[in-house]
Amino acid sequence: MNQQKRIDKVLDAVETRIQAEVGALLGADFSLGGGERKLVSKEEAFDSLQGKQICAQMDITGEVTGKSCLLIGIKDAILLGGTLIMLPAAELKEVIGREEYSDEIEDSYGEIANIIAGSFTKDFEELYPKSCRFVRKEQEILLPVKVDIDADTPVANGTYYQFVSSMVLDGHQMGNLVLLMPAATFELQDERNKEQPSKETVVARSESKPVAGEDSRQDTLTETAVAKKPPAVAKFDVVKHQKKINRLLAECQARIEKEVAILLGTDITLSNLENRILKKEEFFEDHVSGRQVLADMEVAGEGEVKSYLAMSVKDAIHLGGKLIMLPPAELESVVSAQDFSVDARDAYGEIANIISGVYTAVFEEQYTEKLRFIRKELRDIEPAKVDVASTEPIPDTTYYVSSVSIAVDKKQLGRVHMLFPATLLRLADEQEETAVPEKEQHRSAEKESLPPAEQTAGRTAAVSTAGGNSAARPSQAEAKKQQKIIDKILAACRDRMAEEVSALLGTEVTLSNLENLIVGKEEFFFDEVTGKQVIANMDVTGELEGKSYLSIGLRDAIRIGGTLIMLPSSELDSVAAAEDFNEDTQDAFGEIANIIAGVYTAGFEEMYPRKVRFIKTGLQQVAPMKVDIADAEPFPDQDYYLSRMDLALGTHGLGKIHLLFPADLLQLDGLRGGSDGADNEAGVSTSAAVGGGGPASGQEPGRAAGGDSSGLLDILVVGDDDAEARKIAAVLGESGYAIKILSFKDNLHGFIPGKLKAIYLVMQEVNEQAFGVAIKISSACSVPLIAAGPGWTRTKVIKAVKYGVRDILLTPASQEDIRENINSNLLEMAA
Repeated sequence: MNQQKRIDKVLDAVETRIQAEVGALLGADFSLGGGERKLVSKEEAFDSLQGKQICAQMDITGEVTGKSCLLIGIKDAILLGGTLIMLPAAELKEVIGREEYSDEIEDSYGEIANIIAGSFTKDFEELYPKSCRFVRKEQEILLPVKVDIDADTPVANGTYYQFVSSMVLDGHQMGNLVLLMPAATFELQDERNKEQPSKETVVARSESKPVAGEDSRQDTLTETAVAKKPPAVAKFDVVKHQKKINRLLAECQARIEKEVAILLGTDITLSNLENRILKKEEFFEDHVSGRQVLADMEVAGEGEVKSYLAMSVKDAIHLGGKLIMLPPAELESVVSAQDFSVDARDAYGEIANIISGVYTAVFEEQYTEKLRFIRKELRDIEPAKVDVASTEPIPDTTYYVSSVSIAVDKKQLGRVHMLFPATLLRLADEQEETAVPEKEQHRSAEKESLPPAEQTAGRTAAVSTAGGNSAARPSQAEAKKQQKIIDKILAACRDRMAEEVSALLGTEVTLSNLENLIVGKEEFFFDEVTGKQVIANMDVTGELEGKSYLSIGLRDAIRIGGTLIMLPSSELDSVAAAEDFNEDTQDAFGEIANIIAGVYTAGFEEMYPRKVRFIKTGLQQVAPMKVDIADAEPFPDQDYYLSRMDLALGTHGLGKIHLLFPADLLQLDGLRGGSDGADNEAGVSTSAAVGGGGPASGQEPGRAAGGDSSGLLDILVVGDDDAEARKIAAVLGESGYAIKILSFKDNLHGFIPGKLKAIYLVMQEVNEQAFGVAIKISSACSVPLIAAGPGWTRTKVIKAVKYGVRDILLTPASQEDIRENINSNLLEMAA
């Protein structure tokens, strides 16, 4: 019989015996199972453990000898020991929470360890051909991350057969019971570690022997070379070290969730932990938007090193308000107003103290170096106004950023970010951090050789003056960078506009499928809008001056204004159908336009580096087909950055809202191309239909309306299930695809076939209307069509395939289901 199979048969019997004997000792239902057995190195064994462990050393005596050890998490050891001495449930829970491994509990767990050692002895004596006994020795509390691999404690550095089994006590899932058995003692060979001759040895053996008389000289030269050779230095394994750090951060997440929940007396959920290396610029441009609260955390004993805790102001107010027990209505009000009062700030400071304490505890317990995090000041920052080259609010260096999503009482908030200098965690080389790229050195030298006046001119060349906004046209690369900033602001304004207009009208206003793109005047009036429009002029004042415009369909303007003045629903339907935009309705809509102007003023003041205000100055009605493009009315013929979104009042879907900003005003005129040799393309857009302000990370901008609108698109998502469509679009965006979301009512022919890779048909119900759209798509192109919907039956699937559907996605679908569908239909097809 294979030796490993023989050992496994013995271990199966041991597992059964431990269950029975420990269960009988405790007077409780105790079970083991679901573990694994494999050969591991000492380093691999301790790398797989997390948190404090109770290690019971075991001597193996008899015909075979060696040293083994039994490992179990400290909380599990306390639970077993406390159960044996019959601690009351409340007291047991308390000592487990404090990880209080008292002498009494140590003794009682020692008895259980004796039983386990005895179980190994009995079954090995009965079933193994060579006699051996397992004798339990001393216990110790150890931290796996601090175990010296080269030392002989708790076991020597070598190969072990690892026995792992999951424990359950009275239905309560515990951690793992782990036993390390020396592989050599039980004649188990680790094929991975069999010694292979080195390349140098092979070469030496292949060479001919030295001629007579040269042997002694050869020996002397070899000895000298060996003496001069410096000792080998073990290479630091960054990948393995990063995995250890990630395990510590997962432990921090679990503890923060628990301790903040206890402090607030409410349910806290932290999820979607992501750890990544980021530069300062990447963090502030791509990972946060809107006002943030930054808590400085000084790292004790590390000089001037600091880590930073970042969270949106709204979320900080929400947490602080919970701690000081603000009534729900008042809490909602101060969060909406971003009123970070002294009381709320102090309360959030207490929460930040708890969080810093968790990081300190985990890193002191489980990291190779003791790191203490001491919370210092809280600062409000605007990501869009951060100067990357400055040392404020954080130095320009590389950070290891640990981010989690937070929910309070099942209400989903935003993301919380902890930024550690990468060098602090040994995830970056300090020399790399201080090195200046060669190109930058040359640029700096050239700059210093210029006269001061020319240096100043260089700095201000790309910045428009307050009066006329005259500026050098930005390159396409510069414009795309600026576009990211603007898109974040527009997404935040969209969300705030929905909140404030809803509050004003007393009904829910939904603004969805946000898209931002460059258009000309002709494109806007001939391709973007149909039917009469109401245009609100908005003067732009402050450090930038100009005009922007709010455009909405006349009937939608009447519905919004009529809702504000509380027209009965029948009368509202009548005046909207008759396009009766009377004085009262105009005044009411004007108030809403004032609110919208205020929203964009607040958004740009908070998030844009320059102070800008939007002031509503007048309303005008326009018939798009009658607009003279060459005329300056209703606005000049130039490039605009258009922000458009779908509007719904309550459950009633209306048309689109359009906001137009002169492209040069926002330094986005370079998006048209041409300044750095790029093609002069029209209609370059970013879609936020997936629920955010800009494209998903890694997503290329896709072209939307106007002209060849499918030119840069990869995927069309067509349907009447908005929630599922946005979910699918979000996952596609994360995979780097350019997406466009359309409804069943939209004209599809402007988008197909183009260069599309696939079309997703997303249905609330799998019915004839949906199949009609499928027929329309499959008859117009041969692009793979994937149908997503609920309640699929065999008949419906057959019918879908008949009408050109390539694959089915059952909704509601998880992100994992969607990714799997993408992989099978797009990645495999591309391969």
